[in-house]
Amino acid sequence: MHKILQAGLLLLLPHAVSAQLSLKGKVSNENKEPVELAIVSIKKGNVIIGNTITDSLGHYQFPDLKNGAYTISVKNIAFKDTTFLAVVDANTLPDISLRRIGDLKEVVVTAKKPVFQREIDRLRFNVGETDLVFGNNIWDVIEKTPLVNVSSDGTIQISGTSGAIVYINNKRKVLSGNALKNYLSSIPSDNLDAIEVITTPPSKYDAEGGAGIINILTKKNKEEGLVGNTVLSSRQTAVNSQGASVYLNNRQGKWNVYSDFSMGNRSRQPEFKKDIYYPASGTKSLLHRNITSNTDFQNLYPGANLGIDREINENHVVGLLFDYAGSWHKETRDAFRRDYYPDTDSLSKTNNRDNLSSQTFSLNLNYQGKLDSSGKKISIDFDALEYTAKNNSVSKTNALDLGTQQPLFTEDWFRSASPQKISNQSVKVDFEWPVNKRVGVEFGSKLSFSNIDNTLLFENRNGDDNWVKDLSRSNLFRYQENINSLYGLIKHMVSAKWSYQLGLRLENTVATGWLEGVKEVDRNYVNVFPTAFLKYTTSQNRSFVLALSSRITRPGYWDVNPFRTYTTDQTYFEGNPFLSPSKYYRQELNHTFSSQNGTFSVQFAAGQLLDEFYALPYNPSGNIIANKKVNYGNKYSYSNTITYYNQILPWWKFTGTTLTGYVVSKGKYANDVIIDNKTMLLSISTNQTFTLSKKESLFCTVIANNTFPVTIVNTAIGNRLETEIRLRKSSGPWNITLSAQDLLKSNKDRYKVLLNELSIVDMNYYDTRSAALSVSYSFGKSSVKSKRDRDAGYEAIKQRLS
Repeated sequence: MHKILQAGLLLLLPHAVSAQLSLKGKVSNENKEPVELAIVSIKKGNVIIGNTITDSLGHYQFPDLKNGAYTISVKNIAFKDTTFLAVVDANTLPDISLRRIGDLKEVVVTAKKPVFQREIDRLRFNVGETDLVFGNNIWDVIEKTPLVNVSSDGTIQISGTSGAIVYINNKRKVLSGNALKNYLSSIPSDNLDAIEVITTPPSKYDAEGGAGIINILTKKNKEEGLVGNTVLSSRQTAVNSQGASVYLNNRQGKWNVYSDFSMGNRSRQPEFKKDIYYPASGTKSLLHRNITSNTDFQNLYPGANLGIDREINENHVVGLLFDYAGSWHKETRDAFRRDYYPDTDSLSKTNNRDNLSSQTFSLNLNYQGKLDSSGKKISIDFDALEYTAKNNSVSKTNALDLGTQQPLFTEDWFRSASPQKISNQSVKVDFEWPVNKRVGVEFGSKLSFSNIDNTLLFENRNGDDNWVKDLSRSNLFRYQENINSLYGLIKHMVSAKWSYQLGLRLENTVATGWLEGVKEVDRNYVNVFPTAFLKYTTSQNRSFVLALSSRITRPGYWDVNPFRTYTTDQTYFEGNPFLSPSKYYRQELNHTFSSQNGTFSVQFAAGQLLDEFYALPYNPSGNIIANKKVNYGNKYSYSNTITYYNQILPWWKFTGTTLTGYVVSKGKYANDVIIDNKTMLLSISTNQTFTLSKKESLFCTVIANNTFPVTIVNTAIGNRLETEIRLRKSSGPWNITLSAQDLLKSNKDRYKVLLNELSIVDMNYYDTRSAALSVSYSFGKSSVKSKRDRDAGYEAIKQRLS
């Protein structure tokens, strides 16, 4: 199987340096029992050339060694450190026995982890062990995470499936789409520890999110004192953007106080082009419409949080967490529309001015308690969230002279306001019960209550220069949603090789919506979400995981808001209050193994997405083109992902991922538009880090991601290539990074949609060619304890705010 996998990666992987010798063995205790998660390090002289962690059977391995003497050290929190000398002149097999020591209150371990770890329900990418964390932000790192693909509009895919939910430290994060992208782009990645890609989340997690979960983990510290870091950054595209952040954590005695403050200014000048080809239906019919849009926007996004934890005693902790996020977005768009007729053309210009703002206030109260010496734990959370948004837009369209492009008269002039208010309260309880060393049980419940008020006011400019309400396009929409859930799961390690996890989540959703006072949405449904995992670990550092799961994807609160955003007076996007949730089922087989040529992670998956909602264009009347999310039908996908990591040479690290797949979409929308599409998926990504000078701490990273042409639903998407080169210089607590992105200006979205006899072609460029400078400084004791992690209930609501 290894030869087949390596042959399939010839186009992606460099020729591996052939291994000469290997050193591998087993770590056990005084009773000859295997020791898992022992850190094994190998040194040549005073230089550490490798680190690894023992598997569940105590095995470790160092391939690709040359003849010579090496120092081997082994560490584990429950055992005394062991160091010995190994002379390698053939394949060497030293087994190691560790001596147990007394109970330790705290041990600080600084040895490196393997880059990839396959756990029973997730792939853990220890990004803190790579060069990716320096001079980047969190969104940049997600873009380069194995199994994950992102698009310029903030959509996140896992293994080719959209709808991923983002968590930070096991807490659901704020937004979706562009709002989520802007938020994560504002957070420096210097404090990142790992990114967990959870394609089949267990029942403990909310069932929301068809593609799965991306869990972003930050570094944790251990001792009392003050720790923090500050980051300044600047990025130059067509315009300049800036960002700054400060993180502080102070633990003294039984108190822990922590806070984050950030401020960013993100400016861009993206370009959009749309061509619409109409069927010929007469001598005066419109044949072709070309729209060219130039945009200039500025987004200010301040953020802050304050957390306080108080240890009542060693078994009980209470805490408070207050979080604030704001956004002020100003955007100006000039869209030129040229219409081509058989006899003549027409030209117009639409000027759009948008002023969008939002503020989110959230509060979490938490109690965590250890109930007895066997490890029983309980966690109780109460959450409250208030979200307000004001979205004001003005659109004016003037007819232009074809020759001089001077205004002739005003064709259309209107303005809109769509304020939104969301209130949510939730309570959840989680209980953990380790029945014995091999069996564990978890169960819990959650109650969530949401109220959403949307107002859409449209006004037209009349001949007297007054604004008059447009009753046909104005409305009020009020939405209420209650979600109540119960879950339970059991974990069982049958033997050192076999383990499984079974779970079940039950959710009852009551959703009611009123449009202009008339009840239009009235749903009360119960869903059952089973999950199952089976893991087999061999004696040679290999593991197999079979996983089955079911999920649900609910529309975002903004998606069900009947808003309209105009490009021109005849091209717009609108919300859909009648969207229904989508159900998702996934089956996957994962295989992770290490060989002399590196570490491989292979995944085969099948997914069924029922009643999927997707943004699709339609033709409501005349020559107007509107874009709206609709439940068009079902999608069936089959995929294979291969991720590879290797230390090719002491100065060269390589990571590569290939995704291949086959997707079938079937359904219809807008009454008569039939969707029956079959397509292949292919994407290739590489991430290579070079040590230019170890003495001077100078590093270079080269990244390339290419997504090949594919058709999703009825939208043909063109080839997209993303590139980045980064230079990093470290000096003590300082890190200085200079980077350049999209040098070839190839990171463009190209779409083609067939709408019966209509053809729509889009080309969008988001102003990504850029150069950036980032400077970070860390201060305080490096072993200071960090804040507690807890899954605040309001995060489940924040995810759907946009």
